[in-house]
Amino acid sequence: MTRKLILLLAAIILYFCSASEAAGEPVRLNLQYPYSLNPEEKVEVYPGSTQLLYVSIENFNNSDELPVHTVISLPKGLTAKDGKGWLLIDGGHQIVVNRRLPADYGQDFEAIPVEASPDVSDGKITAYLEGDNFKVAAEGEFEVGNPAKGMSSAPAVKESWYIQGTALPVDESGNTDSRQSPGTIVVPDVTLENMKTRLTGGSAADWTALMAKPVSYILFDMRNPQKDQVTVHFRAELVDRGTGEKCIGLISSTGEEGAAFNDGDSQGTEAQFFLNGNKMQTVVIPIYADPFSINEGDYGLKITLNDGDVDKVTEIPLTVIKSRNVGIVSLGFALFCLLVVIFSYKRIRRTIIRIGARGDIAVSLFAAMAFGSVVVPVTLLGDFLHVILGPFSGLVTGLLSGVLQYLLLISLLVLFRKPGIAGLFYIIRWLLSAILFGRVTPVGILLCAVSVVVIETVLRISGFYRKQEISFRFGIFLSLLIGICDAGITFINMQQLMLFYRMYYADWFVGLYMVINGLLYSTIGSFLGFKMGSRLKQVMGS
Repeated sequence: MTRKLILLLAAIILYFCSASEAAGEPVRLNLQYPYSLNPEEKVEVYPGSTQLLYVSIENFNNSDELPVHTVISLPKGLTAKDGKGWLLIDGGHQIVVNRRLPADYGQDFEAIPVEASPDVSDGKITAYLEGDNFKVAAEGEFEVGNPAKGMSSAPAVKESWYIQGTALPVDESGNTDSRQSPGTIVVPDVTLENMKTRLTGGSAADWTALMAKPVSYILFDMRNPQKDQVTVHFRAELVDRGTGEKCIGLISSTGEEGAAFNDGDSQGTEAQFFLNGNKMQTVVIPIYADPFSINEGDYGLKITLNDGDVDKVTEIPLTVIKSRNVGIVSLGFALFCLLVVIFSYKRIRRTIIRIGARGDIAVSLFAAMAFGSVVVPVTLLGDFLHVILGPFSGLVTGLLSGVLQYLLLISLLVLFRKPGIAGLFYIIRWLLSAILFGRVTPVGILLCAVSVVVIETVLRISGFYRKQEISFRFGIFLSLLIGICDAGITFINMQQLMLFYRMYYADWFVGLYMVINGLLYSTIGSFLGFKMGSRLKQVMGS
């Protein structure tokens, strides 16, 4: 009990002591140069560098607003830089800060960039703060570091910080995307959004969120040998590679949720970042573009960095891509195929009657086998393979959707060489997928329609249905022709995926899938289907 009373009494004494101290010191002034987030860390000043002078003003227990006048004196070798929030006198060797501190409690601070001359030496910064009936003084000492240790060049060099390297495009974390070529940005096509806005009567505010989203990010690998602490203004502009003339297309944004805006006649992306005093620093800056005004093509990206004294300009090659127009054409073709399938309902019905019960059972059996051996494994194992192989998992699942599927289809066509058999095969397989797995998606429906129309058209044009006997040479020819058509079907499907789900595939990736999944796998599967169908026909008879 006695111990608790002693602790309580000590706490009361400390409280009243701190209160009396705050009452006796209505305003507190603190200086720190060079500024560091860790006050206990010793930071040295290097000749020729620019570092921050941190000025903090605090007031306690004042019932009214308190106007204060602060004057900071810099020793020889230090010169403050101009900025908002303070005034410079005596050539930048004195700084004047005027503030009105809020009532009760308030804190006001400034981070003032101060440049050290080549002949700077250890010294002290002094300051005093005046109010209506009080005056407070403060000081801050600093030490000058060894130039040979702090930087690789002579102390009189003005170029203290510079760009070591750039990377474009990167994500917001600075990671590169292997799907995109270096120096390339992809601008989304807004054709569908424009149509939707016009048809639904949407407002212009809908475009604000679209343009306030960055189209890409650029990474700077900065070197700061003199450990400057300055705010750097960034500006990126598109220029013509041949003439160097400025081109429209880039814009700035007030923030992630803010409205995008064009900076008058000179369009560009602007931002600011802070050099934190480290010798090496990575900076990631978003790039904004106006999808209505920017055009595809090869440009130069002119980058200007300014720290308040000098402009540092660099230019990197940039390619702007708009790849959604092909997606719209692909969607139009897929919709046309869907209409053809719908209006061919009577022909499909006549095919069902013409092939009889045995043919209907055979078509259903082969379609069910395609569903069980292609759709089911791809659905169940697709995500697992994607975790292991990433975007190349489709090359493995393509063995099923390419080789095995066309083996079953061509075998069925050899047994029952009637128009409409291929269409029935695809429709029944899609119905099984829709009923058992619920895979009723616009892309799935359109892909089924495209496959029906393209394969049936190729079979008719090639004369497959008119030939009495299928020779070995004709089997190779038709297998290659079906492989080429399946490459086109793969291309249309990938364009629809990009259009519907706003995905992006690099050109080489699309070409890889067309050649391997489309041409190679489908050609092999079709040829094997001819051989298997011929043997099954011998077993079944005529």
